[in-house]
Amino acid sequence: MTLLFGIGAYLVFLLSIGAVAGRKVKTVEDYLVAKRRLPFFMAVPTIVATWFGAGSCMGVSGTVHRGSFYEVIADPFACSCGLVIAGLFFAARFRRTEKFTISDVLGKAYGKQVERFSSLLMLPFYVGTLASQMLALGVIFHIATGLDMQMGILIGSAIVVLYTMAGGMWAVSCTDFVQLALLIVGLTLLFTITWRSAPLQETLPQFWHEFSELKPQSLGLFPFLAFIGQLLMTGLGAIMGQDLIQRFFSCRTEKVAKWSTITAGGGYFALGLIPLFIGVAGRALYPHLSASDQLLPQLARDHLSTFTFSLFAAGLIAAIMSTADSYLLAGTAILTQNIFKTKNLKMMRASNLIIAAVSFTVAMFSKSIFNLMVHSGATLFVSIFVPTALALYGKKANNYPLAAWTSMLSGLVGWLGWLFLIKPHVLSFEEHLFAAATVGGIASLCGYYVPVVTRYTHSTLRIGISAAPKPRA
Repeated sequence: MTLLFGIGAYLVFLLSIGAVAGRKVKTVEDYLVAKRRLPFFMAVPTIVATWFGAGSCMGVSGTVHRGSFYEVIADPFACSCGLVIAGLFFAARFRRTEKFTISDVLGKAYGKQVERFSSLLMLPFYVGTLASQMLALGVIFHIATGLDMQMGILIGSAIVVLYTMAGGMWAVSCTDFVQLALLIVGLTLLFTITWRSAPLQETLPQFWHEFSELKPQSLGLFPFLAFIGQLLMTGLGAIMGQDLIQRFFSCRTEKVAKWSTITAGGGYFALGLIPLFIGVAGRALYPHLSASDQLLPQLARDHLSTFTFSLFAAGLIAAIMSTADSYLLAGTAILTQNIFKTKNLKMMRASNLIIAAVSFTVAMFSKSIFNLMVHSGATLFVSIFVPTALALYGKKANNYPLAAWTSMLSGLVGWLGWLFLIKPHVLSFEEHLFAAATVGGIASLCGYYVPVVTRYTHSTLRIGISAAPKPRA
């Protein structure tokens, strides 16, 4: 009863935040970017909470429990590095544009057709990642309350949709601030219990040994491509996610955008070490656990009192919801600003329901939280990263809309071609997906510069011919 009351009170609290925040929402700028007024102390937690969700907690610990650190290079290692890179090179530049979405940036640089096509490429990522968070909510509610998985997914998703619909980015930022605090409390409690319960003489050496596994698993081109893919797909690709960039747009100043993102990268890595340790310790504590994604909630259920378990459950629910609301709002921004082209707040709120319904359907058919989260983002790296980065840094990017098209299409073709035509037997299915991302990224970069170099060569030759001395009559 105490557990149900605690979780129920927490969910009601989230809804109340959404209701209060909703009173301040009058314009598109209010709803999508919190009127561009987020201070540093609110920007940091909302950036961390954007990525630190089900995959970072349950997915990482479960994957390490049945595998190794090599399998989670993407998160937390590449993710934390990606945030630092984003802060150093991209956050301030995005904030300077005063836009609402990443597709707005692409549209300004390359034209409306590129804007719309990029939006269609990105939407599946937000549907897939939101589905992974819904799936995790179902697991937590099932273990904590005994509810059926589908019912848990439905209840948790409904809460996220309601407060996001009501208050937009301001509600999301306020709830992220509270939810990150709860998450830190929950993970700290579980880390303490794990430290006391696990055989440290085995766990600690194994934990440090795992860091030596952060390298290609064997020699050869294919393992190397898979290793690089894990680093790049989240370390660079996820930087171009609307969920993160929307935080840059919402920050009060360029300086706040830059330093809050760098700080968030350090905080993300520190938090990410806890699920890694729990995953290693879980091998000794639960050697026969078949559903590895349930390691964290199962460990808490067995070792925490009812009161402390309610704190942990609230913290884990907080982590998942804070990521879910970010992807829901990001998908809504792209759908309404770049596809439907509407400024109507009612349409924006209706779009929340559409995206949530599609994600709910996907969640019903997926079993792995971590893989669903990571691989749904492949299109961001293979098609979006190169043209966006060059739009921000290339002074003459608007002269090359063809380059953006060839970059996006080449990345897609390279990625899909590797997935369906190349079948290296030395790689697992997951490694094959990561290797495909590397190939797609290389193809995207080459695809961008082919028309640029061709145009430059043609112009140079034309100038040379026109400047050549003409024969005398």
